[in-house]
Amino acid sequence: MSDAALNRIRHAFLFILCLIMLVPFYIAVVNAFKPKEAIVANPMGIPLADLTLSNFAKVAVTPTFNIFQAYGTTAIITAASIVCLVCLGSMMSYVMARTKHPLMTGAYLLLLGGMMIPPQVVLIPIIKLLRALGLMFTETGLVLYNTGWYIPFTAFIFTGFIRTISKELDESAMMEGANVFRIFWQIIFPILKPPTASVVIFLFLFVWNDFLNPLVLLGSTKGYTVTTGIYLAIGQYSTNWDEIFALVLLASLPVLLVFLFMQRYFVSGLADGAVKG
Repeated sequence: MSDAALNRIRHAFLFILCLIMLVPFYIAVVNAFKPKEAIVANPMGIPLADLTLSNFAKVAVTPTFNIFQAYGTTAIITAASIVCLVCLGSMMSYVMARTKHPLMTGAYLLLLGGMMIPPQVVLIPIIKLLRALGLMFTETGLVLYNTGWYIPFTAFIFTGFIRTISKELDESAMMEGANVFRIFWQIIFPILKPPTASVVIFLFLFVWNDFLNPLVLLGSTKGYTVTTGIYLAIGQYSTNWDEIFALVLLASLPVLLVFLFMQRYFVSGLADGAVKG
């Protein structure tokens, strides 16, 4: 079989796979603009005659769930977590990438081992630690947990990219009298736009869509995030599909906007940070 035929088969397979993966998103979008009766009658149909925006108006004023309050809480937690992870992870990765020592290599491998631990395994120790520090049921405690949990992934992306940057930049800056802190923030960090974009997109997706950790660590008495708020508003036996799909679409919208805004750095950041690392 020729290479052209193989490429056509590969492209057809990827196209079909993309369509399958887009089916849930399509169902959520089309049903968010349909009344409940139309959803039950034809959940896959496009709302040409039944198009409505009332679903979004209903979920915006529901007494049990304020989507704008959830946006604010989730945005603060997500932004604080990403800032901490990018700053700490990039500086840590710079040291690991530039230090050639067996102990540093072992520390890096040990850090990456944290990516293979299920989050449920460490949840109870984290709860005990946050209680001892007085940070249980606080946004600060959840941000600290996110920072500690996602630091291996952040270091994995940044370290691989920094290793591709020539050390001559560091040496030239040192000859000019710059210290390590200045070298990193004024020379190295501006070069890290591709991996930073990849890290921000993934971390935004992870933290924004997280359900279990905000439910347990933040609790229901100290506010709610988008995911926990939807869970509390819908309940276990709700059949208000018009409100459910509207909430799901509103919850997914910020992630889509962040990805569209930073997508030009996404692929190059993953390729240079992960493959070359």
